[in-house]
Amino acid sequence: MRLEHYPRPNGDTGIGFHYYLDMLHYGDDHARFWIPELKELGASWLTLFAEFGRLVPEAFVKELIENDVEPIIRISTPGIEPLDQAELYRQLKTYASWGAHYVHVFNEPNLASEWAPADWCKPGLVGRFVDILLPCLQRMAEAGLCPLFPPLCQGGDYWDTGFLDGALEAIAQRGKTPLFDCMAICIHNYASNRPLAWGKGGRAKWTAARPYSCPPGCQDQRGFFQFDWYDEIVCERVGHSLPLIAGENGLVVGTRNHPSYPPVDEVTHARKVVEMTKMLINGELPDFVFNNAFWLLAQGENERFDCHPWYRSDGVALPAVDALKTLDKHPRYFSWDKPASLPREYRSGEKPIYHYLLLALSKNGVREEALEVVAPYVAKFNPAIGFDIAEAKLASRVTILGDAIASADVVEKELQSAGCLVDLIECHGPADARRILGGMVRRGQRFYYIAE
Repeated sequence: MRLEHYPRPNGDTGIGFHYYLDMLHYGDDHARFWIPELKELGASWLTLFAEFGRLVPEAFVKELIENDVEPIIRISTPGIEPLDQAELYRQLKTYASWGAHYVHVFNEPNLASEWAPADWCKPGLVGRFVDILLPCLQRMAEAGLCPLFPPLCQGGDYWDTGFLDGALEAIAQRGKTPLFDCMAICIHNYASNRPLAWGKGGRAKWTAARPYSCPPGCQDQRGFFQFDWYDEIVCERVGHSLPLIAGENGLVVGTRNHPSYPPVDEVTHARKVVEMTKMLINGELPDFVFNNAFWLLAQGENERFDCHPWYRSDGVALPAVDALKTLDKHPRYFSWDKPASLPREYRSGEKPIYHYLLLALSKNGVREEALEVVAPYVAKFNPAIGFDIAEAKLASRVTILGDAIASADVVEKELQSAGCLVDLIECHGPADARRILGGMVRRGQRFYYIAE
């Protein structure tokens, strides 16, 4: 199934939240308060906590759907162990009949705390998890849902990228590749206290990154752009992108996971929430990134998360609430959107050139070699091409392809000031550029980071 055919809510903004971490807030009074509040925040997605064997109330789920909020139902289990498939199917079929599309079972299976100690220590962890998960994914498909691979913890006790890679390989080895035709991946891409662009470009860019080892000057997947790393794995194992659907993400006030950056305060939290939202709704993130799911909407009875919620039980709200409410919001843009549906500044008709490929391959300064490298990409997408920044400013969208990334950053800002949408692709010489562009040609992907 193509990305554009996966279910999304009407008027989808991509803005979402994780609801309470309990099942005590699904009453009519909660719906009356939270649905208008969610609409004011611009939300189109909401992760709902459920327990295995206990359904989220029908009225609450249907009220969300009627108000164009897509529920992502997270079925919690005591641990990772085989589930009663008949009971699971009953629940999945019920949710599907109410209009839900996305349900996941299990949570962060790359953490030792999710397993019985004896099970965690046995060999073949990833394969054993896949054997537990596969019947659940099949029940999801049979129920009419999109099978949703459960979210992994960034890093984790078993490195998450290795876990995902091994799991997708195991699914294929077990002859279950038809699931890939309708599957999606749930993610927990927290930004932590790192810069929002941390890890942008994936492992193709940050080649020195290793599990549990990120050398100085290098970056890894433990940030908002985790999706770049996951998509590389998905494309290698599946052959094409799958939707990456956030079950949790955002920032948590007080977090300082990286010692080189200050802890997240409330002002930083609000500012970065707005930045994350703008990147998504303005089509600056890849099509396969479906939504945000800011943690945590509101505080329930679990005091462990007292510092996390946007709305505290004492009535105090984080500044991000007002920041998001006052933000100019609109349905998010995908590459398949018609130009007329885009705002004025994104329409190609406002500039004489739709797409310009600006070459900044500096190795040996050989322009002929650069032109040879990009020839298959140019043949596929037919952009204007050259080395002239002034000419590039005439384009609605500009792809900068370069290995002189420090100077490319300066050029990117100059082009953005001229009203261009900029897709900055860093490569390390012509061979790396050929590899990156070759992958984009095979996937039919004109832009790496922005919408077409």
